[in-house]
Amino acid sequence: MLSVFILMFLLALYFFQGLVTDLLSPFMRFFSEVGTAASVALSTEQDLFLQTQVQALAINAVEFDRLKTENETLREELGFLERTGFSAIGASILSKSLSQTVARFVLDVGEHQGVQVGDPVVAQNGLFVGKIFTVERNTSTAVALTDPTHTTAVSLINDRRTIGVAYGTVGGLLEIRFIPTDETIKINDLVVTSGLEETVPSGLLIGQVIGVEIDQNTLFQTALLEPLQDIRHLAHVLVLIDESL
Repeated sequence: MLSVFILMFLLALYFFQGLVTDLLSPFMRFFSEVGTAASVALSTEQDLFLQTQVQALAINAVEFDRLKTENETLREELGFLERTGFSAIGASILSKSLSQTVARFVLDVGEHQGVQVGDPVVAQNGLFVGKIFTVERNTSTAVALTDPTHTTAVSLINDRRTIGVAYGTVGGLLEIRFIPTDETIKINDLVVTSGLEETVPSGLLIGQVIGVEIDQNTLFQTALLEPLQDIRHLAHVLVLIDESL
């Protein structure tokens, strides 16, 4: 009799436990969902905070790098101008048109700032990179040394100070053509502007000789030059101006 009573008690307890579970189940699911939502919201808020912090750090890093670059550029420009005594206008490159057949770049200075057609353009360290080709009121376009339409009066730093004309080529290099074969041209000879152009002063460094070709059918040779400054890496330049004009 006792065993029957115990069995009935256990059955009632089991039934009551199931009933309580059924009754509390919706509330348990509700609180579980609320807790999950709160956890997700907290996680999302933390992610947004961390993302904001990362963005702020990235912006600060870029600004620091910009200021550092500008400071280094100004130091180089001031050093070049102090060494040479040239007058110049600082300019930023707005855009570049570079291909096998064209090498030109647009500057943020123009006629209003004193820029004129033919003015020489140099990198901040004084390396000659081109000349002003067209001028607008507040912008100008420069043609680079390597443009196939561009020529520059040059001089080699060798025993005889060989002079000639450097031509831009489709390969991004320069050629000094029609050099007499009795002139001695060596690999690594440096090349500078000769000063034989009205608007370009002498002594601006251009590049160095990387090859010499002799035409057996003529009395001339050609020197192949590599510019020391790649305009693809330039963001700022100096336009040299003649204050006497």
